[in-house]
Amino acid sequence: MNPREATLDAYLKLIARLGADEGVVAARREMLGRLLARLAGAKRTSGDYHAHVGGFVADCGQSERVLAITCAREFYYFWLDDMKKMVEMTARAGFSIHNPDFPWHGDLSALLGAMRESGFSRFPPSLGLFLGKSFEDGADEADIRQREHLLKALLFLLDPHPPTSSHYRMAVDALLQHLADAAARQQLLALVREYFGYWQSFPFSHHRKSASS
Repeated sequence: MNPREATLDAYLKLIARLGADEGVVAARREMLGRLLARLAGAKRTSGDYHAHVGGFVADCGQSERVLAITCAREFYYFWLDDMKKMVEMTARAGFSIHNPDFPWHGDLSALLGAMRESGFSRFPPSLGLFLGKSFEDGADEADIRQREHLLKALLFLLDPHPPTSSHYRMAVDALLQHLADAAARQQLLALVREYFGYWQSFPFSHHRKSASS
Protein backbone atom coordinates (compact mmCIF):
# COMPACT_ATOMS: atom_id res chain seq x y z
CA MET A 1 0.00 0.00 0.00
CA ASN A 2 1.50 3.33 -1.05
CA PRO A 3 1.44 6.35 1.32
CA ARG A 4 -1.59 7.95 -0.33
CA GLU A 5 -3.60 4.74 -0.24
CA ALA A 6 -2.60 4.38 3.43
CA THR A 7 -3.89 7.90 4.09
CA LEU A 8 -7.22 7.03 2.48
CA ASP A 9 -7.39 3.81 4.47
CA ALA A 10 -6.76 5.72 7.71
CA TYR A 11 -9.64 8.11 6.98
CA LEU A 12 -12.03 5.28 6.14
CA LYS A 13 -11.08 3.33 9.27
CA LEU A 14 -11.74 6.43 11.38
CA ILE A 15 -15.26 7.03 10.09
CA ALA A 16 -15.98 3.29 10.42
CA ARG A 17 -14.92 3.44 14.10
CA LEU A 18 -17.18 6.46 14.55
CA GLY A 19 -20.15 4.47 13.26
CA ALA A 20 -20.26 4.76 9.46
CA ASP A 21 -21.78 1.65 7.91
CA GLU A 22 -20.26 -0.37 5.06
CA GLY A 23 -22.27 1.45 2.40
CA VAL A 24 -21.06 4.86 3.56
CA VAL A 25 -17.45 3.66 3.72
CA ALA A 26 -17.65 2.10 0.25
CA ALA A 27 -19.17 5.24 -1.30
CA ARG A 28 -16.49 7.43 0.23
CA ARG A 29 -13.73 5.04 -0.82
CA GLU A 30 -14.92 5.34 -4.41
CA MET A 31 -15.29 9.13 -4.24
CA LEU A 32 -11.90 9.72 -2.62
CA GLY A 33 -10.27 7.27 -5.01
CA ARG A 34 -11.38 9.61 -7.80
CA LEU A 35 -9.98 12.60 -5.93
CA LEU A 36 -6.64 10.86 -5.35
CA ALA A 37 -6.43 10.04 -9.04
CA ARG A 38 -6.79 13.75 -9.79
CA LEU A 39 -4.15 14.52 -7.14
CA ALA A 40 -1.60 12.16 -8.71
CA GLY A 41 1.67 14.06 -8.87
CA ALA A 42 0.42 16.85 -6.58
CA LYS A 43 2.45 17.87 -3.56
CA ARG A 44 0.89 17.20 -0.16
CA THR A 45 0.34 20.88 0.50
CA SER A 46 -2.74 22.98 1.13
CA GLY A 47 -2.23 24.90 -2.10
CA ASP A 48 -1.98 21.84 -4.32
CA TYR A 49 -4.98 20.23 -2.64
CA HIS A 50 -7.29 23.21 -3.09
CA ALA A 51 -6.05 23.74 -6.65
CA HIS A 52 -7.43 20.31 -7.59
CA VAL A 53 -10.56 20.08 -5.43
CA GLY A 54 -12.58 22.68 -7.33
CA GLY A 55 -12.21 20.82 -10.61
CA PHE A 56 -12.91 17.51 -8.91
CA VAL A 57 -16.23 18.75 -7.50
CA ALA A 58 -17.18 20.44 -10.79
CA ASP A 59 -16.67 17.17 -12.66
CA CYS A 60 -19.08 15.34 -10.34
CA GLY A 61 -22.75 15.06 -11.18
CA GLN A 62 -25.13 17.31 -9.24
CA SER A 63 -26.36 14.35 -7.18
CA GLU A 64 -22.75 13.62 -6.10
CA ARG A 65 -21.52 17.08 -5.26
CA VAL A 66 -22.52 17.30 -1.59
CA LEU A 67 -20.77 14.01 -0.93
CA ALA A 68 -17.75 15.14 -2.97
CA ILE A 69 -17.48 18.37 -0.96
CA THR A 70 -17.89 16.49 2.33
CA CYS A 71 -15.22 13.95 1.41
CA ALA A 72 -12.79 16.64 0.24
CA ARG A 73 -13.33 18.68 3.41
CA GLU A 74 -12.90 15.75 5.81
CA PHE A 75 -9.94 14.22 3.97
CA TYR A 76 -8.02 17.51 3.87
CA TYR A 77 -6.07 17.08 7.11
CA PHE A 78 -5.31 13.47 6.25
CA TRP A 79 -3.78 14.72 3.00
CA LEU A 80 -1.67 17.18 5.02
CA ASP A 81 -0.92 14.50 7.65
CA ASP A 82 -1.91 17.03 10.32
CA MET A 83 -2.61 14.80 13.32
CA LYS A 84 -3.41 17.72 15.63
CA LYS A 85 -6.20 18.96 13.36
CA MET A 86 -7.55 15.41 12.92
CA VAL A 87 -7.84 15.05 16.70
CA GLU A 88 -9.53 18.46 16.98
CA MET A 89 -12.04 17.55 14.27
CA THR A 90 -12.83 14.25 15.97
CA ALA A 91 -13.34 15.99 19.32
CA ARG A 92 -15.85 18.46 17.87
CA ALA A 93 -17.71 15.83 15.81
CA GLY A 94 -16.22 17.22 12.62
CA PHE A 95 -16.40 13.89 10.78
CA SER A 96 -19.72 12.74 9.37
CA ILE A 97 -20.84 9.12 9.25
CA HIS A 98 -23.84 9.37 6.90
CA ASN A 99 -24.25 10.17 3.21
CA PRO A 100 -27.63 11.94 3.21
CA ASP A 101 -29.39 12.72 -0.04
CA PHE A 102 -30.16 16.36 -0.79
CA PRO A 103 -32.22 17.07 -3.93
CA TRP A 104 -31.06 19.63 -6.46
CA HIS A 105 -33.70 21.89 -7.99
CA GLY A 106 -31.54 23.94 -10.34
CA ASP A 107 -31.61 27.34 -8.64
CA LEU A 108 -32.90 29.04 -5.51
CA SER A 109 -36.16 30.13 -7.11
CA ALA A 110 -36.99 26.56 -8.11
CA LEU A 111 -36.03 25.28 -4.65
CA LEU A 112 -38.33 27.79 -2.97
CA GLY A 113 -41.04 26.90 -5.47
CA ALA A 114 -40.72 23.21 -4.56
CA MET A 115 -40.96 24.15 -0.87
CA ARG A 116 -44.16 26.14 -1.45
CA GLU A 117 -45.72 23.45 -3.64
CA SER A 118 -45.06 20.83 -0.96
CA GLY A 119 -46.82 22.97 1.65
CA PHE A 120 -43.75 22.80 3.87
CA SER A 121 -44.00 25.03 6.95
CA ARG A 122 -42.09 23.18 9.71
CA PHE A 123 -39.67 25.88 10.85
CA PRO A 124 -38.02 25.73 14.30
CA PRO A 125 -38.27 28.56 16.84
CA SER A 126 -34.72 29.60 15.94
CA LEU A 127 -35.87 31.09 12.62
CA GLY A 128 -38.29 33.60 14.13
CA LEU A 129 -35.89 34.49 16.92
CA PHE A 130 -33.03 35.04 14.50
CA LEU A 131 -35.07 37.20 12.14
CA GLY A 132 -36.44 39.18 15.10
CA LYS A 133 -32.89 39.87 16.29
CA SER A 134 -31.95 40.95 12.76
CA PHE A 135 -34.81 43.47 12.88
CA GLU A 136 -33.72 44.72 16.30
CA ASP A 137 -30.17 45.14 15.00
CA GLY A 138 -31.38 47.44 12.23
CA ALA A 139 -31.61 45.18 9.17
CA ASP A 140 -33.98 46.62 6.59
CA GLU A 141 -37.06 44.84 5.26
CA ALA A 142 -35.42 43.65 2.03
CA ASP A 143 -32.45 42.17 3.92
CA ILE A 144 -34.71 40.39 6.41
CA ARG A 145 -36.84 39.00 3.56
CA GLN A 146 -33.72 37.67 1.79
CA ARG A 147 -32.45 36.12 5.02
CA GLU A 148 -35.83 34.50 5.55
CA HIS A 149 -35.89 33.01 2.04
CA LEU A 150 -32.37 31.57 2.33
CA LEU A 151 -32.88 30.14 5.81
CA LYS A 152 -36.25 28.64 4.92
CA ALA A 153 -34.60 26.95 1.93
CA LEU A 154 -31.87 25.60 4.22
CA LEU A 155 -34.39 24.31 6.76
CA PHE A 156 -36.44 22.70 3.98
CA LEU A 157 -33.34 20.79 2.84
CA LEU A 158 -32.50 19.86 6.43
CA ASP A 159 -35.99 18.74 7.45
CA PRO A 160 -35.75 15.01 6.53
CA HIS A 161 -32.44 14.62 8.34
CA PRO A 162 -31.27 14.46 11.97
CA PRO A 163 -30.45 17.88 13.49
CA THR A 164 -26.68 17.37 13.72
CA SER A 165 -23.88 19.80 12.89
CA SER A 166 -22.62 17.51 10.11
CA HIS A 167 -26.05 17.47 8.45
CA TYR A 168 -26.19 21.26 8.79
CA ARG A 169 -22.85 21.57 6.98
CA MET A 170 -24.04 19.25 4.22
CA ALA A 171 -27.34 21.10 3.83
CA VAL A 172 -25.38 24.34 3.47
CA ASP A 173 -23.27 22.68 0.76
CA ALA A 174 -26.48 21.56 -0.95
CA LEU A 175 -27.96 25.06 -0.80
CA LEU A 176 -24.76 26.55 -2.22
CA GLN A 177 -25.27 24.42 -5.34
CA HIS A 178 -28.42 26.45 -6.01
CA LEU A 179 -26.51 29.76 -6.11
CA ALA A 180 -24.45 30.58 -9.19
CA ASP A 181 -23.28 34.04 -8.13
CA ALA A 182 -20.05 34.10 -6.09
CA ALA A 183 -21.15 37.10 -4.03
CA ALA A 184 -24.44 35.41 -3.16
CA ARG A 185 -22.55 32.31 -2.07
CA GLN A 186 -20.32 34.35 0.23
CA GLN A 187 -23.36 36.12 1.70
CA LEU A 188 -24.98 32.76 2.35
CA LEU A 189 -21.89 31.45 4.14
CA ALA A 190 -21.84 34.51 6.41
CA LEU A 191 -25.57 34.10 7.10
CA VAL A 192 -25.46 30.39 7.99
CA ARG A 193 -22.49 30.94 10.30
CA GLU A 194 -24.47 33.65 12.09
CA TYR A 195 -27.61 31.51 12.28
CA PHE A 196 -25.92 28.28 13.40
CA GLY A 197 -25.84 29.16 17.10
CA TYR A 198 -29.57 29.98 17.04
CA TRP A 199 -30.32 26.73 15.20
CA GLN A 200 -28.46 24.75 17.88
CA SER A 201 -29.90 26.65 20.83
CA PHE A 202 -33.56 26.92 19.79
CA PRO A 203 -34.58 23.67 18.04
CA PHE A 204 -37.99 22.04 17.83
CA SER A 205 -39.18 20.93 21.26
CA HIS A 206 -39.14 17.25 20.25
CA HIS A 207 -35.50 17.57 19.15
CA ARG A 208 -34.65 19.21 22.46
CA LYS A 209 -36.36 16.41 24.40
CA SER A 210 -34.59 13.73 22.34
CA ALA A 211 -31.21 15.33 23.00
CA SER A 212 -31.84 15.47 26.75
CA SER A 213 -33.17 11.92 27.09
